[in-house]
Amino acid sequence: MKLSYDTIIIGSGFGGSVAASTLSSAGQNVLLIERGPWRDSAAVRAAGIQNASSLPKGYSSYLDLLHRVGYSKIKGTGKRLNRHGLFDIHFGSEMTVVCSNGVGGGSHVYSAMNTRPANNQYWNHRSNELSATSMEEHYQWMISTMSAKEPNIDDKIPNFTGERFASSPHFIANDKTGQPAMSVSMNGDAENYRDNSFFGSENGAKATLDRILLIPAKAQGLEIAALHECLSIWKTHEGYRLEVMDHNAKRIRQFSAKRVILAAGTLNTLRLLFRSRALGGLTGLKNLGHGFGGNGDVPGYWAVNEAGADFTQGIPCHGRFALRDSKGDIEILPDLLPVDLTSYGLNGIGNLPMPSFLRRRLKQDLVVVGMGSDNADGVVEWHNGKLSIHYIRQNNPILKSICRHFDEIARRSQRPIYYTERHPLTVHPLGGARLSATPDEGVINGNGEVWDSPGLFIADASALPAAPGTPPSMTISAWSRHVALKILTQQNNNSGINR
Repeated sequence: MKLSYDTIIIGSGFGGSVAASTLSSAGQNVLLIERGPWRDSAAVRAAGIQNASSLPKGYSSYLDLLHRVGYSKIKGTGKRLNRHGLFDIHFGSEMTVVCSNGVGGGSHVYSAMNTRPANNQYWNHRSNELSATSMEEHYQWMISTMSAKEPNIDDKIPNFTGERFASSPHFIANDKTGQPAMSVSMNGDAENYRDNSFFGSENGAKATLDRILLIPAKAQGLEIAALHECLSIWKTHEGYRLEVMDHNAKRIRQFSAKRVILAAGTLNTLRLLFRSRALGGLTGLKNLGHGFGGNGDVPGYWAVNEAGADFTQGIPCHGRFALRDSKGDIEILPDLLPVDLTSYGLNGIGNLPMPSFLRRRLKQDLVVVGMGSDNADGVVEWHNGKLSIHYIRQNNPILKSICRHFDEIARRSQRPIYYTERHPLTVHPLGGARLSATPDEGVINGNGEVWDSPGLFIADASALPAAPGTPPSMTISAWSRHVALKILTQQNNNSGINR
């Protein structure tokens, strides 16, 4: 690896991978830094990448699950348990956050749903550079890149909600609810319908960013430094200098670039910005930490205990569904906000060793997730080297609405749903470094550039100005592609001036 680059990207999730692919395909000299390892899969092996870490399977799987655990009493990034671990958990009294670790980021553990924001006007009136119309082409590009399609009954997918609830008097899953485009193979191969969800996709049936974007970009010249963790960012006269822990060599290295794109995931991006400012590497950022949210996520365990069922089969998300009214339409519960409901099996547990009675029971139960836009009015703070989240659930009525929908599902199905109403948990943290029309309202402008730090960009969910209310992977991707193309336009304009 060289020591100096045009652009350094920190993080390889949806934000980092899209930016890296876009810039490297345009001939940019780009280094992508990722704190986690490559994940062993058919695509990674075919690319000749060495020392990839196994996805959780076999007797070592439970040791391989957790990378790092954080909570308010642990300084910095938390307690590292296993550098090869797949998940990070940040425990908080007001919000607990779960995120992933590895090259390809959350694509290894996401449910393969590819959705736009619930509000089709989401991008309007954010800044002069943005509109719903201009962003739509980026959504279309990413959904096409991920080869996503909407499932239907004709696909004969095991446990698909469209078929399962076709004759249900209580629930509905048809054209009125719609189904999200899924980036997973639906060709009927039984191997594609198991072990392709929350614990990765070794056979590649689920589209992951390492296979779809990063390996092709690597062949075009993108440099990828796995197991390299950025510790701090320092503004210089020429651009930026990064202090990076090389976990392979167990030493700190320094890299420099004209510009830096932060895409480390919401909590890690915020942690890095707070720490860099506390050390003196960055200044300003007066609105850092404001506008944090959990996207209105509430997961529940639906103990249906359906004899003979194997809900672990199927695509990662079984599909959307809703409450059915007496006329066969979607029922809206009075005095509650509308909720997006999706059903999941515990796809992937086939690789985890456990007693046969427990495996049998887990196959017969479901996970249900309710989602809707929260107010993203939380605050993330940094005190004495520690990150803390302040999120008041009572300020976000969508959470109560989801819980009441769960209660109604349990009543109609006569099967309980277990959830944590008092302790919000999210896998979709967002905000804290949000975009804004003016420096007084946020951290970055409509091009993704930090208002008071030219050359520093943010391309992950921490930049989002509001909760999409749907899984945000496509919204992050669309935002990142917008940022990367603006960088290329800006560079071309500057080149024209210099000539």
